[in-house]
Amino acid sequence: MSLVRIVCLANSYKHDNRCVAGINLVTGKWVRLVGLKVPGCLTLKEACYPDGKEAALLDVFEAELGEPCASNGHPEDVFVAERPWRLLRRFDEPPDAQLLMSFVNEEPVVLQGYCDRVPTRKFEERQAEVSLGLVNPDDLWWWIREENGKRKNRAVFRLGHIGHIRYDLPVTDPGMLNMLNLLPAGIHPNTLLCGREPTRTLLTISLSEPFDGFHYKLVAGVVNLPA
Repeated sequence: MSLVRIVCLANSYKHDNRCVAGINLVTGKWVRLVGLKVPGCLTLKEACYPDGKEAALLDVFEAELGEPCASNGHPEDVFVAERPWRLLRRFDEPPDAQLLMSFVNEEPVVLQGYCDRVPTRKFEERQAEVSLGLVNPDDLWWWIREENGKRKNRAVFRLGHIGHIRYDLPVTDPGMLNMLNLLPAGIHPNTLLCGREPTRTLLTISLSEPFDGFHYKLVAGVVNLPA
């Protein structure tokens, strides 16, 4: 067991449960927390502080980690002990923003390639290098559409100084989904949701669990920093 400090960069929907991930400030590495009740994720209660408040993006909290439980597709997974999490502070000072920017992926390649998914067979014999990443998108738009009575919410953006690779990924961040649910179907610029203050938006990208032969890339966290 080890007691660590984590800056939360995702507390996203994972079926009926949650996926909490962030940077371990002790090691400087990504970590995805896995509970003891539901395989591969956390229950909503496990993703909260003792007062019932959910761990929010940019919270720095203290948690006790157990043994690693990595899979080939999720090398960052680790069990978290039942010891209650303790909120320490918000990660919103200028030095904090500088540290976060040092974790941003500067390459246009996101999590194993340019596509929106990775075949599961790619990890049958070799573990993924990473399944979590932070990007600073260009030309970010939110695409909301209705399909068979259900809303589909996707982030459409570009990355890279050369070629400007275009991505179109589903959103699983609860806070962002709550904001998008207030908007009509259509394609909306990110500036619409950022207010009047200059803002730098970072996206936490995560690989999903295997589904129909693929690991899908998801926007699991949306972080807004002062520009």
